Amino acid sequence: MLRMNRCQLAITVISIALAASWAISIVNITSIKTSTSTAITNTVTKTITSTVIETITYTPQYTNITSSNNNQLKYQFILPYALQSIPEKSNGYWRNTIMFEGNPQHNYVISTRTGYFIVNVTWGIVVPPAIYGDLLLVTTSGLFNFSTSSFPFNNGSVYAINVTNGAIVWYRVFPNQIMTQPIIFNGIMIIGLGNSVLTPTYRGTGINYLAAVNVTNGEVLWNYTTLGEDMPTPVYYRGLVIEADGSDEVFALNATTGKLTWIDELGSYDSMSSLLLVNGIVYFGTSTTFWSINATTGNVIWSDYLYGTYQNMAGLDDSSPAYYKGIIATSFTLHNSNNTMNVMLAAFNASNGHILWILNEGLSKITPNLEAPPVIIYNGLVIHDSPVGVLYVVNATNGKVLWTFKTGLTLSNAVVVFNKFIIIQNRTGELFILTLNGSLIKEIYTPIVPGAGNLLATGNSLILVGVNGIIESLPLFTLLHP
Repeated sequence: MLRMNRCQLAITVISIALAASWAISIVNITSIKTSTSTAITNTVTKTITSTVIETITYTPQYTNITSSNNNQLKYQFILPYALQSIPEKSNGYWRNTIMFEGNPQHNYVISTRTGYFIVNVTWGIVVPPAIYGDLLLVTTSGLFNFSTSSFPFNNGSVYAINVTNGAIVWYRVFPNQIMTQPIIFNGIMIIGLGNSVLTPTYRGTGINYLAAVNVTNGEVLWNYTTLGEDMPTPVYYRGLVIEADGSDEVFALNATTGKLTWIDELGSYDSMSSLLLVNGIVYFGTSTTFWSINATTGNVIWSDYLYGTYQNMAGLDDSSPAYYKGIIATSFTLHNSNNTMNVMLAAFNASNGHILWILNEGLSKITPNLEAPPVIIYNGLVIHDSPVGVLYVVNATNGKVLWTFKTGLTLSNAVVVFNKFIIIQNRTGELFILTLNGSLIKEIYTPIVPGAGNLLATGNSLILVGVNGIIESLPLFTLLHP
């Protein structure tokens, strides 16, 4: 009974904090009265040693410099702190996170406990966080412009947040957007910088690089500069960090030194298709082709040039593929002449690249940025939602649709907890709790505007992050029961 009361209290207190959260999410261009201020010129690391509220002043770098915005303003925001918190003891989580969402199926559930809290870091969060020890590691991409559905500035940051109470432990600001989930091995975190601006020869303007960061204090250990963006989440494999980028390349770095080990020219760029690692092979999509590459040598095992079949294809470079028993599932889109697109769910034979099945999920307006959200697979079920606004649950072997559920426009992916609940969140922040056969248990409104893969479940909490900068840790027990 004590546990139930504590969970109900967490929901109530965090809900009360939402008004304050939205107030802080508004960027303050006027002066803010605070005790201390930190000016950011390039990159700054700050370890939080007191409870003093700080204001950060920074000069944003526009992704497109024109005469109208060349005289840049200096913006300010309040250094985030936990708006509300109900502490809960953590047992620490010391396992490595070596790929996007932690495993080849992308069902992002980890065996630890956290407190319940809500924090607003103001800058937008596109991908889910990672946990290492008692730290929640969050990457951001600067301020999100809701009128254009874009990140207009070349700014990003990393926050280390205490998972027991939501307190900021340290933060570091970087000179471009960060849309990679933190990859963590042995106390080292890998992040990638970049934006989505296309040039005639590559994708991603500004300063682009992969960096290794000390998880404990945010110190940068090394960085490797690339011509185009490093937005897909890389993988870690046997001392190598492997990434595909906006320069039409896939490459491997020595994880200790950051030195190049091997590199392949692909002829097409990767936008947000985070690399999938299975049995020493990496899989990912680029703007024209789906790839299977030996992680140790860089040799191409097979590639499927889908653009040759579908010349109106897009989105293959957005979707992060998932794996189950020799099957790779991913998604892409087909553009139509009337500013609409069809979202396609597809499965490949992981050994030879043969297409096993393709499912047309339906019609949607073309979205400004991400078109094809990540895929998850759970016990042979491919679970996928998209801008079409319908959650599909499909047999992984034959592509047969088992059931659907209308969610509304969605850019993120689902998570399955306790072997019987599916949790999915749509673009407006609505959270749906479903059974594995598609029955609705509960519908919850949250302040989160999710990005591509925003849900992280632990043993006692569901952690949500959004492009509006809000991080919320909610008790699973209360969420899952009517």
